[in-house]
Amino acid sequence: MRRLDALFLDRDGTLIVERGFLSDPRGVRLTRGAAEALRRFTARGTLLFVVTNQSGIARGKLTRRQADAVNAEVARRLLAHGVPVEGFLVCPHHPEGSVREYAVACRCRKPGTLLHRRAIRRHGLDPRRCAVLGDKWDDVGAGIALGAHRVHVLTGHGRRHRKRVRAEAPGTILAPSLPAGLRLLEESLSR
Repeated sequence: MRRLDALFLDRDGTLIVERGFLSDPRGVRLTRGAAEALRRFTARGTLLFVVTNQSGIARGKLTRRQADAVNAEVARRLLAHGVPVEGFLVCPHHPEGSVREYAVACRCRKPGTLLHRRAIRRHGLDPRRCAVLGDKWDDVGAGIALGAHRVHVLTGHGRRHRKRVRAEAPGTILAPSLPAGLRLLEESLSR
């Protein structure tokens, strides 16, 4: 298998079980089999970034500090399985938010790629040697804009977005779950 530079992984509904506006780290549940599947990549030197739209911050449903605490718990649980996270890339914005400083249209909210591109520049990565994985069109759309490999999973909000992904993103790997998507990605990189 060819090594990827990085995986850009959605958090809610992909890496962890979807819980809405999760503000309590005790609610973190890794997707079954995710850590083991990710370890196969990170053991080869692939960097792992978690890219997450957290509109709940803009909507006043949680604070940035609470979002950071949830991310820290995700990192802790992955590291306990030998999977290091290089970084959490968080968009706290939403144009319809109620918290003034975050109630803006931005370029970092997926499918925008500002956060991805900053990480790519900072770490000297090749977007064509990266993959974007997630349960929403926004993840796939970011992958298309980057020219990266794409994996769409049915967990979280995946079923609601699958039709659009099939229609507008040919070549995207379609999988029932993150571990299955990572296996299919490995197979595609071995061809």
